[in-house]
Amino acid sequence: MNSKPTHQQQQEQWRDALESAIAHPEEPLLVERFNDGWGWKTSACPVSVRCIDKQTYIIKGQQAGRQIVNDQIIARLGMALGAPVGRPRIVEISPDLLECEPRYNYLTAGTAHATLFIQNCEDDRDLTKFRTHPAENIPRFASLCVLYGWVLAKDHQFLFEKQYPNRVYSVDHGHFFPGGPNWTQETLSQAPAAELDTRLSRLCSLSRESPEIINALEQLDQVSEDMIIQAVAAPPKQWGLKMEERVTMVEYLVKRQQQLVNLL
Repeated sequence: MNSKPTHQQQQEQWRDALESAIAHPEEPLLVERFNDGWGWKTSACPVSVRCIDKQTYIIKGQQAGRQIVNDQIIARLGMALGAPVGRPRIVEISPDLLECEPRYNYLTAGTAHATLFIQNCEDDRDLTKFRTHPAENIPRFASLCVLYGWVLAKDHQFLFEKQYPNRVYSVDHGHFFPGGPNWTQETLSQAPAAELDTRLSRLCSLSRESPEIINALEQLDQVSEDMIIQAVAAPPKQWGLKMEERVTMVEYLVKRQQQLVNLL
């Protein structure tokens, strides 16, 4: 009969799995050009680019600090959950491209966070817009309610399609996690128990008994530990995330996943 691993043994297993994943990183997409007229005056200064795959992405560079770590991890967790988030990638900005585009000299050559551009959307913090087409958006908000509760959301903001069915997306997660972009191992370890995101559950009239929430929690239960490890391993080493911080992040996410699944 196999005994349950000790806390130290579990951490060592997570560390080994993270090291293995980090040793085989995703091949970054090369940024071919910056798109004209795309740049937002926010703390992260996201920029629209076209990459070698001829797709448009919204990128945030390393000057944004730990915001891009949060964005990359949470987008991957959202994809694993089936939540309406932006599809994440790692991209590469060449020094030559930056030399040709001095207006983007605040960016750092090297890897950056990216999400695939979602067309025909506008950003908005007004959650009441979901009531226009509740059949379309309630399941999407339910998934976000679970995702936001899982990671601990801050700074709620959304994209809505401009035209029917006005579906909602969540793409900006730089200030999520306990402490936002300034999170530490201590803030993760001292976080309160996970619960459904109170703001979304209240405004969208979603409870733990709601069919949409039950479905989202069942989806969360299907997110494997390996998926969590792959998400936490995704930020490149150049982004400054230490191994011990990654291990604590995996522990934080595994623990909170179980706390939410226990609501079923």
